[in-house]
Amino acid sequence: MRSGHLLILLSALLAARGGHLFAAEAATAQANDFTAVEAIFTKHCLDCHAALDPEAGLALENFETLMKGGDNGPAIVAGKSADSMLVWMVEGKDNQGAKKKIMPPGKRKKLEPAEIASIKMWIDAGAPAPRETKPKELKLPKILPKGTPRSPVNSLAYAARQKVLAVARYGEVELRSVETHEPIRTLTGHRGNVNAVVFSADGSQLFAAGGDAGLVGEVRQWRIADGLLVRVIEGHKDAIYSLALSPDGKVLATGSYDQKIKLWDVASGKEIRTLSGHNGAVFGLAFRPDGKILASASADRTVKLWDVATGERRETFTQSLKEVNTVAFSPDGTRLAAGGGDNRIRVWQISEKATETTNPLLESRYAHEGAILKLVFAPDGKTLISSAQDKTVKQWDAQHVTERLLVDNQPDWVPALAFVGDGSAFAVGRMDGSIALYEAGSGKAIVEAKQVTKATGVK
Repeated sequence: MRSGHLLILLSALLAARGGHLFAAEAATAQANDFTAVEAIFTKHCLDCHAALDPEAGLALENFETLMKGGDNGPAIVAGKSADSMLVWMVEGKDNQGAKKKIMPPGKRKKLEPAEIASIKMWIDAGAPAPRETKPKELKLPKILPKGTPRSPVNSLAYAARQKVLAVARYGEVELRSVETHEPIRTLTGHRGNVNAVVFSADGSQLFAAGGDAGLVGEVRQWRIADGLLVRVIEGHKDAIYSLALSPDGKVLATGSYDQKIKLWDVASGKEIRTLSGHNGAVFGLAFRPDGKILASASADRTVKLWDVATGERRETFTQSLKEVNTVAFSPDGTRLAAGGGDNRIRVWQISEKATETTNPLLESRYAHEGAILKLVFAPDGKTLISSAQDKTVKQWDAQHVTERLLVDNQPDWVPALAFVGDGSAFAVGRMDGSIALYEAGSGKAIVEAKQVTKATGVK
């Protein structure tokens, strides 16, 4: 063999050996990574084994509760997957190999062989605790658009005292005067899309939620008078899509694509607790006007009611056939409306304690030819407004969910709605970046802005 050929062969062998070493190192890294295992539990197990009222006392919500075990003892024997009860459960056999009831139970999708293998690898590696890591920064090439890009409106909020409308877009929130229809200030520096905005009751503070997909969710708290950033709250493992502030202004609720709801103390910015139980992204949140109950809407096709003081899950509504995008309490707190992918508006009567089976379904109305994007009640509770992917906005009699008026067909989807003033008008925010004001009742357009001009006075 010629020397050149020999060198090529040696190089190929070394490269192959290096590739095997790299694969082995990757496998070891995966085995030592609790994050992958936690994702499997979140996908398959939290319906029955969340921290609130877990089946058999076994909570799989995080590393600490998993290692604590349940009523039948430890679920994990570190370093020994063959002796770990959790592995027996997902494989459907006992420690002798005899067939047993497999988990998840019933017709629910079972774990894939690769998922079971990941759990075993992690256990056999000693079941290490999750590593503390800081959110990663996305470093992407900057590609300049050839034309003027759209700047979709994702959410709207209105501050009555200041007569200011907050308009959430990608990376920023515009503050606009409802009286002059002119921009006042732009609040910049947000990570990713700003998906939800809410004002404090007195309008002095604005909370804006978004984040980087797959990395981190964030809320930025702003002082409206001078555009000062008060604080940044981070905690979710994915972008935040829904936001709600308790009526007393003390508790902030965030819902994320990571399927979790978090409650935050507004005064300190510290997390109070995490609410787990949804198996899909949390797209909508609403506090009951008394602040005692929180409603959540999810891609898992459910609406849930939560006790704010204890974190207890009070009720789960499962009537929806597709994802639920939006929830809204009536101003008197006795009714809850929800809408989503099956084009229906549903309204439930909510009891004082909101406990299971005490919240009957009152209405289920086929409302639009496309998925419902947003629902808002008028301040007097007599009117409900809806928007949908069929590019329509409708006004409804809130009591019986009967259609009153079809507002002018919209040029694009309307993901954002908000009543303004005393409720005699409402604003719409569209995917094409435009906003408009309409008279409530008549549906007559008051003002139309095709593409909002960038505000000056950036802070």
